[in-house]
Amino acid sequence: MRAVLLLAALATVEGLQIATPAWPVRSARCSPIACSIVVSDPPAENDRTIVDGPDGAIIVTKVKGEYYAVDATCPHLGLPMKRGKIADGPDGVTLTCNFHNSCWSMADGSCKKWVTGALGFENALAAGVMGSVGGAKSDIKAYDVTVAEDGSLIID
Repeated sequence: MRAVLLLAALATVEGLQIATPAWPVRSARCSPIACSIVVSDPPAENDRTIVDGPDGAIIVTKVKGEYYAVDATCPHLGLPMKRGKIADGPDGVTLTCNFHNSCWSMADGSCKKWVTGALGFENALAAGVMGSVGGAKSDIKAYDVTVAEDGSLIID
């Protein structure tokens, strides 16, 4: 990411034009001239890639030929969801936190399930205990993914 920012700064000095970010600048790691993330080696079908984003890790996946990208940090306790379960079900393609079973749509980041247990097990007692700590139910950020002419992905 630092190399992208450096190249963008150099390009600006040389007079080249670089697109402004599509998302609001929310982090010191994101500058107004270099916020798009390029994934040069996109994930294969049903695989995932983790990239650095403006607010931490972003999980990028491909399901049924469609690419998805969402923040990979759970808003409940701030835990990583890099290894969370990705599934295609009644709510579409979802990412499930492997710590407390909360689940989000990878298409729009909306929360579909909130704290239903722990460590992959559905359990009302664990859900009650886990639900009483941490952040309130919330959505996660979903990003637009575009396939470039060279086959790389552009995440905005």
